[in-house]
Amino acid sequence: MNKEILFIITQLKDAYEGEPWFGRSIIELLQEVKESDAFIKWNDQHSMLELLWHINNWREFTIYSLEPDEEKSMKYFEQNDWSKLDMNDKSLWAKGLIGFAETQHELINILQKQNDVILDKIVPDRKYNFKKLLHGLIQHDIYHLGQIAYLNKMLLSKRG
Repeated sequence: MNKEILFIITQLKDAYEGEPWFGRSIIELLQEVKESDAFIKWNDQHSMLELLWHINNWREFTIYSLEPDEEKSMKYFEQNDWSKLDMNDKSLWAKGLIGFAETQHELINILQKQNDVILDKIVPDRKYNFKKLLHGLIQHDIYHLGQIAYLNKMLLSKRG
């Protein structure tokens, strides 16, 4: 039985497009962001763009961990974590949103092919299992989404 995998899939779907416990869904919150605001670094902190790309990096890491790809390695994800983005490339916000949607669909598709046995397996090159990784990924998404929502609210209130 895949009770836990189904629960994780439900959590991913609820957070992304459902009615999550924490409030509005990821899609709703990200759609509220004005593209030009996504590049602003409030008090020299991470911009919403940087947060989105950071989220995507760890989603891609999770996908890679579940289905390794010879074109990438664990080092790739570590090097791309908080990578320097070209803040002049205004296409990065749209690309980040597309990347989030793609990783969402890919994660769900991969998980639908799994069973609960994988949850106890250790993630390659890590000291924790897939259960911790998958639950942690959901927590990570929500944590950084909260930062994006807060930054967006701050910037909106600044404009009046």
